[in-house]
Amino acid sequence: MTFEMSRRGFLASAAAAAAGLALSPRGAFAADELVAATFGGTWANVQKQILPPYFVKRTGASVVQSPMLATEQIAKLTAAKGNQPPFDVAMLDEGPALEAIDAGLIAKYDPAKSPNFAALNPKFQGTFGPAITMQAIGIAYNPKTVKTPPTSWEDLWKPEYKGRVGITSLASTLGLAFLLDINRLAGGTEANMEPGFKKLKTLLPNLAAVSANFGAHGALFQQGEIDIGVQNFNFAEELKAKGVPIEFVRVDTGTPAWKTTMHIVAGALKPELAYAYVDSQISPEVQSEMQKSPWNVIPTSSKVPYAGLVAEKIAKTPTDLDKMVFFDWAKVNQNRAAWTQQFNRDIRA
Repeated sequence: MTFEMSRRGFLASAAAAAAGLALSPRGAFAADELVAATFGGTWANVQKQILPPYFVKRTGASVVQSPMLATEQIAKLTAAKGNQPPFDVAMLDEGPALEAIDAGLIAKYDPAKSPNFAALNPKFQGTFGPAITMQAIGIAYNPKTVKTPPTSWEDLWKPEYKGRVGITSLASTLGLAFLLDINRLAGGTEANMEPGFKKLKTLLPNLAAVSANFGAHGALFQQGEIDIGVQNFNFAEELKAKGVPIEFVRVDTGTPAWKTTMHIVAGALKPELAYAYVDSQISPEVQSEMQKSPWNVIPTSSKVPYAGLVAEKIAKTPTDLDKMVFFDWAKVNQNRAAWTQQFNRDIRA
Protein backbone atom coordinates (compact mmCIF):
# COMPACT_ATOMS: atom_id res chain seq x y z
CA MET A 1 0.00 0.00 0.00
CA THR A 2 1.44 3.34 -1.00
CA PHE A 3 1.36 6.42 1.18
CA GLU A 4 -0.97 8.15 -1.27
CA MET A 5 -3.52 5.35 -0.97
CA SER A 6 -3.33 5.52 2.80
CA ARG A 7 -3.67 9.27 2.67
CA ARG A 8 -6.94 9.09 0.73
CA GLY A 9 -8.41 6.93 3.44
CA PHE A 10 -7.05 9.32 6.02
CA LEU A 11 -8.75 12.29 4.38
CA ALA A 12 -11.99 10.36 4.20
CA SER A 13 -11.75 10.09 7.99
CA ALA A 14 -11.21 13.83 8.15
CA ALA A 15 -14.38 14.36 6.17
CA ALA A 16 -16.26 12.11 8.58
CA ALA A 17 -14.87 14.10 11.50
CA ALA A 18 -15.94 17.35 9.86
CA ALA A 19 -19.48 16.03 9.46
CA GLY A 20 -19.69 15.40 13.20
CA LEU A 21 -18.01 18.59 14.38
CA ALA A 22 -20.65 20.90 15.75
CA LEU A 23 -18.33 23.76 16.63
CA SER A 24 -16.93 24.25 13.16
CA PRO A 25 -19.22 23.20 10.31
CA ARG A 26 -17.51 22.62 6.96
CA GLY A 27 -16.94 25.89 5.16
CA ALA A 28 -17.57 28.12 8.15
CA PHE A 29 -13.90 29.16 8.19
CA ALA A 30 -13.36 29.31 4.42
CA ALA A 31 -10.74 31.92 3.48
CA ASP A 32 -9.60 32.11 7.11
CA GLU A 33 -6.00 31.37 8.01
CA LEU A 34 -4.62 30.06 11.27
CA VAL A 35 -1.01 30.55 12.36
CA ALA A 36 0.37 27.75 14.54
CA ALA A 37 3.77 27.15 16.05
CA THR A 38 5.47 23.80 15.69
CA PHE A 39 8.91 22.39 16.41
CA GLY A 40 11.67 21.81 13.85
CA GLY A 41 12.97 18.45 12.71
CA THR A 42 10.48 15.59 12.66
CA TRP A 43 7.66 17.74 13.99
CA ALA A 44 7.92 20.26 11.18
CA ASN A 45 7.77 17.39 8.68
CA VAL A 46 5.04 15.28 10.22
CA GLN A 47 2.73 18.18 11.03
CA LYS A 48 3.16 19.58 7.53
CA GLN A 49 2.20 16.30 5.87
CA ILE A 50 -0.51 14.95 8.17
CA LEU A 51 -2.17 17.63 10.28
CA PRO A 52 -3.00 20.37 7.69
CA PRO A 53 -4.81 18.05 5.23
CA TYR A 54 -7.02 16.82 8.07
CA PHE A 55 -7.56 20.32 9.47
CA VAL A 56 -8.31 21.85 6.07
CA LYS A 57 -10.77 19.09 5.21
CA ARG A 58 -12.45 19.55 8.56
CA THR A 59 -12.74 23.34 8.57
CA GLY A 60 -12.14 24.67 5.06
CA ALA A 61 -9.59 27.08 6.52
CA SER A 62 -5.85 27.10 5.90
CA VAL A 63 -2.96 27.01 8.34
CA VAL A 64 0.56 28.42 8.36
CA GLN A 65 2.92 26.40 10.56
CA SER A 66 5.92 28.23 11.97
CA PRO A 67 8.76 26.01 13.26
CA MET A 68 10.55 27.26 16.36
CA LEU A 69 11.82 25.98 19.69
CA ALA A 70 9.51 26.14 22.69
CA THR A 71 11.79 28.72 24.29
CA GLU A 72 11.52 30.89 21.16
CA GLN A 73 7.72 30.67 21.29
CA ILE A 74 7.77 31.89 24.89
CA ALA A 75 10.06 34.77 23.95
CA LYS A 76 7.84 35.83 21.04
CA LEU A 77 4.62 35.62 23.06
CA THR A 78 6.19 37.52 25.93
CA ALA A 79 7.38 40.28 23.60
CA ALA A 80 3.90 40.59 22.07
CA LYS A 81 1.94 40.35 25.33
CA GLY A 82 -0.84 42.93 25.39
CA ASN A 83 -0.81 43.23 21.60
CA GLN A 84 -1.57 40.91 18.70
CA PRO A 85 0.11 37.52 19.33
CA PRO A 86 2.31 36.28 16.44
CA PHE A 87 0.54 32.90 16.38
CA ASP A 88 -2.70 31.36 17.68
CA VAL A 89 -1.54 27.88 18.71
CA ALA A 90 1.55 27.15 20.78
CA MET A 91 3.31 23.79 20.97
CA LEU A 92 5.44 23.39 24.06
CA ASP A 93 7.31 20.93 26.24
CA GLU A 94 6.56 20.63 29.94
CA GLY A 95 8.99 23.20 31.27
CA PRO A 96 8.14 25.99 28.81
CA ALA A 97 4.43 25.15 29.18
CA LEU A 98 4.57 25.82 32.91
CA GLU A 99 6.43 29.05 32.23
CA ALA A 100 3.79 30.13 29.69
CA ILE A 101 0.98 29.36 32.13
CA ASP A 102 2.62 31.35 34.92
CA ALA A 103 3.14 34.29 32.55
CA GLY A 104 -0.48 34.27 31.36
CA LEU A 105 0.56 33.60 27.76
CA ILE A 106 -1.87 30.76 27.10
CA ALA A 107 -5.57 30.35 27.78
CA LYS A 108 -7.38 27.70 29.80
CA TYR A 109 -8.53 24.89 27.53
CA ASP A 110 -12.29 24.37 27.23
CA PRO A 111 -12.98 20.63 26.71
CA ALA A 112 -16.49 21.49 25.49
CA LYS A 113 -14.88 22.97 22.35
CA SER A 114 -12.74 19.91 21.72
CA PRO A 115 -14.69 16.71 20.90
CA ASN A 116 -11.59 14.48 20.97
CA PHE A 117 -10.35 15.71 24.36
CA ALA A 118 -12.48 13.21 26.34
CA ALA A 119 -10.79 10.27 24.59
CA LEU A 120 -7.34 11.25 25.85
CA ASN A 121 -5.79 9.25 28.63
CA PRO A 122 -6.65 11.34 31.75
CA LYS A 123 -2.98 12.09 32.48
CA PHE A 124 -2.83 13.86 29.11
CA GLN A 125 -5.86 16.11 29.76
CA GLY A 126 -4.20 19.34 30.83
CA THR A 127 -6.17 22.28 32.17
CA PHE A 128 -4.34 24.57 29.73
CA GLY A 129 -4.22 22.15 26.80
CA PRO A 130 -3.81 18.51 25.89
CA ALA A 131 -0.60 16.50 25.77
CA ILE A 132 -0.27 15.46 22.15
CA THR A 133 2.61 13.03 22.65
CA MET A 134 5.39 11.89 24.96
CA GLN A 135 8.99 12.53 23.99
CA ALA A 136 11.49 9.81 24.89
CA ILE A 137 15.25 10.20 24.56
CA GLY A 138 18.23 7.87 24.38
CA ILE A 139 21.39 7.39 22.34
CA ALA A 140 21.56 7.46 18.55
CA TYR A 141 24.64 6.09 16.84
CA ASN A 142 26.07 5.24 13.43
CA PRO A 143 26.21 1.42 13.23
CA LYS A 144 28.91 1.64 10.53
CA THR A 145 31.36 3.34 12.88
CA VAL A 146 30.07 2.28 16.31
CA LYS A 147 30.44 -1.50 16.25
CA THR A 148 29.28 -2.20 19.82
CA PRO A 149 25.78 -0.83 20.47
CA PRO A 150 25.82 1.60 23.44
CA THR A 151 23.76 0.80 26.50
CA SER A 152 24.26 3.79 28.82
CA TRP A 153 25.15 7.49 28.80
CA GLU A 154 28.62 6.45 30.02
CA ASP A 155 29.34 5.09 26.56
CA LEU A 156 29.47 8.69 25.27
CA TRP A 157 32.61 9.15 27.39
CA LYS A 158 34.55 6.28 25.77
CA PRO A 159 37.97 7.34 24.41
CA GLU A 160 37.23 5.95 20.95
CA TYR A 161 34.52 8.61 20.50
CA LYS A 162 36.87 11.55 20.97
CA GLY A 163 35.53 14.39 18.82
CA ARG A 164 32.59 12.30 17.56
CA VAL A 165 29.81 13.01 20.10
CA GLY A 166 26.91 15.42 19.57
CA ILE A 167 24.49 16.99 22.05
CA THR A 168 22.10 19.95 21.85
CA SER A 169 22.07 23.25 23.71
CA LEU A 170 19.86 23.84 26.74
CA ALA A 171 17.52 25.88 24.55
CA SER A 172 16.24 22.47 23.47
CA THR A 173 14.46 20.24 25.99
CA LEU A 174 16.50 17.37 24.53
CA GLY A 175 19.74 18.93 25.76
CA LEU A 176 18.30 19.98 29.09
CA ALA A 177 16.80 16.54 29.78
CA PHE A 178 20.15 14.92 29.03
CA LEU A 179 21.89 17.22 31.50
CA LEU A 180 19.19 16.62 34.11
CA ASP A 181 19.57 12.87 33.74
CA ILE A 182 23.36 12.70 34.00
CA ASN A 183 23.01 15.06 36.98
CA ARG A 184 20.51 12.62 38.56
CA LEU A 185 22.87 9.71 37.98
CA ALA A 186 25.77 11.71 39.46
CA GLY A 187 23.79 12.35 42.65
CA GLY A 188 22.34 15.77 41.85
CA THR A 189 18.78 17.05 41.98
CA GLU A 190 16.80 19.79 40.24
CA ALA A 191 17.96 22.04 43.10
CA ASN A 192 21.62 21.10 42.67
CA MET A 193 22.90 20.80 39.11
CA GLU A 194 26.61 21.00 39.89
CA PRO A 195 27.20 17.21 39.74
CA GLY A 196 25.73 17.25 36.24
CA PHE A 197 27.82 20.19 35.04
CA LYS A 198 30.95 18.62 36.53
CA LYS A 199 30.20 15.40 34.67
CA LEU A 200 29.39 17.20 31.42
CA LYS A 201 32.69 19.12 31.44
CA THR A 202 34.53 15.81 31.34
CA LEU A 203 32.74 15.07 28.05
CA LEU A 204 34.33 18.07 26.32
CA PRO A 205 37.18 16.07 24.66
CA ASN A 206 34.58 13.88 22.97
CA LEU A 207 32.20 16.65 21.88
CA ALA A 208 32.18 17.37 18.16
CA ALA A 209 29.29 19.82 18.26
CA VAL A 210 26.56 21.39 20.37
CA SER A 211 23.52 21.83 18.14
CA ALA A 212 21.19 24.79 18.51
CA ASN A 213 18.07 22.81 17.58
CA PHE A 214 16.71 19.48 16.34
CA GLY A 215 17.15 20.25 12.67
CA ALA A 216 20.82 21.12 13.09
CA HIS A 217 21.33 18.09 15.32
CA GLY A 218 19.86 15.72 12.76
CA ALA A 219 22.03 17.26 10.04
CA LEU A 220 25.16 16.34 12.01
CA PHE A 221 24.24 12.65 11.75
CA GLN A 222 23.25 12.97 8.11
CA GLN A 223 26.53 14.65 7.21
CA GLY A 224 28.64 12.19 9.20
CA GLU A 225 29.99 14.90 11.47
CA ILE A 226 29.11 12.91 14.59
CA ASP A 227 28.90 9.16 15.20
CA ILE A 228 27.02 9.05 18.48
CA GLY A 229 24.95 11.34 20.68
CA VAL A 230 21.78 12.07 22.58
CA GLN A 231 18.64 12.00 20.42
CA ASN A 232 14.84 11.80 20.50
CA PHE A 233 13.41 8.39 19.61
CA ASN A 234 11.18 9.49 16.77
CA PHE A 235 13.74 11.91 15.32
CA ALA A 236 16.29 9.10 15.08
CA GLU A 237 13.79 6.74 13.50
CA GLU A 238 12.83 9.34 10.90
CA LEU A 239 16.47 9.77 9.91
CA LYS A 240 16.87 5.99 9.65
CA ALA A 241 13.81 5.79 7.37
CA LYS A 242 15.51 8.34 5.11
CA GLY A 243 18.49 6.03 4.72
CA VAL A 244 20.78 7.67 7.26
CA PRO A 245 22.94 5.02 9.01
CA ILE A 246 21.59 5.52 12.51
CA GLU A 247 20.20 3.35 15.31
CA PHE A 248 18.39 4.39 18.49
CA VAL A 249 18.72 2.68 21.87
CA ARG A 250 17.23 3.44 25.28
CA VAL A 251 19.76 3.77 28.09
CA ASP A 252 19.69 1.12 30.79
CA THR A 253 19.40 3.65 33.63
CA GLY A 254 15.84 4.64 32.63
CA THR A 255 14.44 6.62 29.72
CA PRO A 256 14.07 10.35 30.31
CA ALA A 257 10.71 11.52 28.96
CA TRP A 258 8.31 14.47 29.02
CA LYS A 259 4.98 15.56 27.64
CA THR A 260 4.60 17.79 24.61
CA THR A 261 1.46 19.89 24.72
CA MET A 262 -0.64 22.17 22.51
CA HIS A 263 -2.29 25.39 23.66
CA ILE A 264 -4.62 28.17 22.63
CA VAL A 265 -2.60 31.39 22.87
CA ALA A 266 -4.10 34.07 25.12
CA GLY A 267 -5.72 36.66 22.86
CA ALA A 268 -5.61 34.33 19.85
CA LEU A 269 -7.03 36.03 16.76
CA LYS A 270 -8.76 32.84 15.58
CA PRO A 271 -9.71 30.99 18.78
CA GLU A 272 -12.33 28.71 17.20
CA LEU A 273 -9.93 27.71 14.45
CA ALA A 274 -7.25 27.19 17.08
CA TYR A 275 -9.52 24.76 18.93
CA ALA A 276 -10.30 22.91 15.70
CA TYR A 277 -6.55 22.64 14.97
CA VAL A 278 -5.62 21.33 18.43
CA ASP A 279 -8.59 18.96 18.41
CA SER A 280 -7.48 17.67 15.00
CA GLN A 281 -4.04 16.94 16.46
CA ILE A 282 -5.54 14.75 19.20
CA SER A 283 -8.02 13.00 16.91
CA PRO A 284 -7.57 9.22 16.59
CA GLU A 285 -7.19 9.60 12.82
CA VAL A 286 -4.26 12.03 13.01
CA GLN A 287 -2.59 10.27 15.92
CA SER A 288 -2.86 6.90 14.16
CA GLU A 289 -1.17 8.32 11.06
CA MET A 290 1.56 10.02 13.07
CA GLN A 291 2.35 6.80 14.92
CA LYS A 292 3.26 5.07 11.63
CA SER A 293 6.80 5.01 10.34
CA PRO A 294 8.72 7.09 9.54
CA TRP A 295 7.19 9.39 12.18
CA ASN A 296 6.69 7.10 15.20
CA VAL A 297 4.96 9.78 17.28
CA ILE A 298 3.68 8.30 20.58
CA PRO A 299 -0.14 8.72 20.65
CA THR A 300 -2.04 10.08 23.65
CA SER A 301 -5.58 9.18 22.56
CA SER A 302 -6.95 6.10 24.33
CA LYS A 303 -8.53 5.15 20.99
CA VAL A 304 -5.11 4.56 19.41
CA PRO A 305 -3.31 1.40 20.61
CA TYR A 306 0.47 1.47 20.49
CA ALA A 307 1.83 -0.22 17.39
CA GLY A 308 4.87 -0.45 15.14
CA LEU A 309 8.18 0.87 16.43
CA VAL A 310 6.44 2.72 19.28
CA ALA A 311 5.26 -0.63 20.69
CA GLU A 312 8.53 -2.35 19.83
CA LYS A 313 10.95 0.18 21.31
CA ILE A 314 9.07 2.51 23.71
CA ALA A 315 5.79 1.31 25.20
CA LYS A 316 3.35 -1.52 24.65
CA THR A 317 0.77 0.04 27.00
CA PRO A 318 0.28 3.47 28.57
CA THR A 319 1.49 1.95 31.85
CA ASP A 320 4.93 1.48 30.29
CA LEU A 321 5.21 5.26 29.95
CA ASP A 322 4.86 5.61 33.73
CA LYS A 323 8.15 3.72 34.17
CA MET A 324 10.17 6.42 32.42
CA VAL A 325 12.29 9.06 34.15
CA PHE A 326 10.52 12.38 34.77
CA PHE A 327 11.77 15.65 36.19
CA ASP A 328 10.25 18.41 38.30
CA TRP A 329 9.87 21.04 35.62
CA ALA A 330 8.55 23.67 38.04
CA LYS A 331 11.88 23.49 39.88
CA VAL A 332 13.79 23.29 36.61
CA ASN A 333 12.20 26.55 35.45
CA GLN A 334 13.48 28.34 38.56
CA ASN A 335 17.08 27.84 37.42
CA ARG A 336 16.91 27.23 33.69
CA ALA A 337 18.17 30.67 32.69
CA ALA A 338 21.16 30.45 35.03
CA TRP A 339 21.97 26.93 33.84
CA THR A 340 21.80 28.07 30.22
CA GLN A 341 24.33 30.83 30.96
CA GLN A 342 26.59 28.34 32.73
CA PHE A 343 26.25 25.86 29.86
CA ASN A 344 27.06 28.51 27.24
CA ARG A 345 30.08 29.66 29.23
CA ASP A 346 31.55 26.30 30.28
CA ILE A 347 30.44 23.86 27.59
CA ARG A 348 29.41 25.67 24.42
CA ALA A 349 32.08 28.36 24.33
